[in-house]
Parts: sequence; C-alpha cells; structure tokens
Amino acid sequence: MGRVGVSFWPVVGIIGFIGLVLCGLGLAVVAIIFVGGAPHAIPRSPALAAILFLLAVLCVVLAVVLLRRSIRALSANWQSGSQKQVRKSLYAVTGAALLLVAGAIVFPWVYEPWWPASGSVQHGDYTVEPTLRSACSPDAHRIFYKQRVVTKVARAATFSPRNPARLLYTAACANDGSEAGVFYFGGAGGVPVQANPLGMDEPGNWFDSFWSPDDRFVVIPARGHATLVNLQTGERSDSLSDLFSMKGALASNAQFRGWSPDGKKLAVVISATYIRVDRSLFFESDLVSIDPTTLTDSYVATVRKSDSWNDGEFTWIDKDGTFDLAVDASLQNDPTVYRKAR
Repeated sequence: MGRVGVSFWPVVGIIGFIGLVLCGLGLAVVAIIFVGGAPHAIPRSPALAAILFLLAVLCVVLAVVLLRRSIRALSANWQSGSQKQVRKSLYAVTGAALLLVAGAIVFPWVYEPWWPASGSVQHGDYTVEPTLRSACSPDAHRIFYKQRVVTKVARAATFSPRNPARLLYTAACANDGSEAGVFYFGGAGGVPVQANPLGMDEPGNWFDSFWSPDDRFVVIPARGHATLVNLQTGERSDSLSDLFSMKGALASNAQFRGWSPDGKKLAVVISATYIRVDRSLFFESDLVSIDPTTLTDSYVATVRKSDSWNDGEFTWIDKDGTFDLAVDASLQNDPTVYRKAR
C-alpha cells in the first residue's frame, strides 16, 4: 500500500505540471491582451499585463520544479534500467502528454472538416454551414458550391431568385479592404469577386427587387454607397453616389428605386442638399433612369424633397418594346414637381 502511495503522488505531480504550464500559457495570453487592450472591451493596462506575465512565469517555474521532483521520485522506484535512462523516458512521456492535452484543448477551435458539418443547410448546389469554433467570427459561415469551399467568412448570404447559382454574401471578417464588404460568386469554376467594399444589411425578400429581371445585373445597397454589378463579367461600378453626384450641392447621394420590366434600365433618385446665400438649406431629388451597360443617365424630373420618388410616384411606360421612366399621373400637377434644364 505504501508503494502505491509513493507512485501515486509523483503521477499527481506530473498532472499538476501539465495544469500549471497550461495555466501559465493562459496568463501569458491574457497579459498580451492587456498590453494593447481591446477596443470597447478591455482598457490598455501595462501594469496589470506585467503582473499577469510574472504570474505566468511563476506558474511555469513551479511546474518545472514539480516535474523534476516527481520524475526523480518515480525513477527512484523504478526497478529496471538506470535512473538516468528512466528519467529521460519519463520526461519524454510527460512532454508528449502535455502536447496531447494542449492539442485536445485547441483542436475544436482550429479544426475545419473538408466536408460540410452536420446541421448545414442546402440551397440548390450550395451548402451553408453552421458556425464552426474555428470560424474567424461568431457569425461567420463556410459556404460550399458542389462540395467545394467558396468562402469561409460569409456572414449574410442571398441567392438570385431567377438563377440559384448566383450568390452574394457579406464577409464577416477581413485582413484588409480587398477582403471586406460584399462578394459575388456566379458558380462554375470562378472565384468570388468584390461587389461592394462596404457590407450590407441582412438580405431578405426585399432584396429580390435589386436583381434585374433579365438576371444580368444586380444593385448592391451598402450604407448609402450602392454599386452595380455585371453578373456576366463580374465587374462592378463605382459607388452610384460618386458617379452621379450633384455639382454645387452641399451633399448628395444616389438611391436605387427599381428596374424597368425588361431589366434594361434602372430608376435612381439623386437627393441633394443645397445652401442658400442666407445660409438656409433646401433639398431637391432628381429622378433619373440609368442604362446599366453604359452607366449613362436620362433625367426625368425633380421634386423639392429630400426623400422622394418612392413606389407609386413614378412609372415605366412601354414604348415600342422599350420602357421609359416617367412621373406618375398622380403627380403631374403637383407644384413641388418640375423639370429643370440640365
């Protein structure tokens, strides 16, 4: 019974060594966080970081002392072989055990299976995976296309209502501007292309109207800086607000209002704020139709409001197979609506 007790405590000491080393590593990681701080979460505190780092060193030192004593106690009770050789073997086994325990702790956070995880949702040829522990963000998902990984960082995804192979997703995390924003993937053997450097809100049924009826273009609304994407080429325009800014305005921005029934034109409202000589402000909103291929605009009318030309205030008129944008008949005699020379 005494021999069992003598062997038992050195084993407990080795287990304590592993625990102290892991504790030291954890304290070191927390110390590094406090060195620089975390925005909106952890204030920068070099003093606290130094204390934590010293505690981490103390844990490691205690772990080494405990290990050495435990190994000596075990080797002294070993019947076969020299004590020196036994100690080397015990150190090797202990080191392997430490790596095994550390690996078991880290493994769930870094493991990414080659195939979609259980709980994934199927969308035609696409598979949207639930969030993995290894994801770069709590709301990042991997998306597969025919069992091939398209992205590992999708936050919000939507598909074309007319062609389910067309995918848009917002990146949940990025290393730089080229990896941020909204991306378009058209299936086949292509790669995702950046459709807008800014992110967009969670898409829903409301987003279906942003895809052109002929499925050749899509408008990406992103924080007032919408872009237009050619789905055949994968090319995107600059921000519509930059392309169609109003000269002389204090501020202006362009907002998408809808596609013509044939998808050959899109209605856009350019809202602008002006300042008078007496420093008072006034607002105007121009209604224009835009050719998505050439990005040339055709002026329709102006209204003296900052937010206007909503549904029911404009219409598309069929003229020999093409559609022209026009003011709705209900506003034809409205005193706030007029045409200006451009």
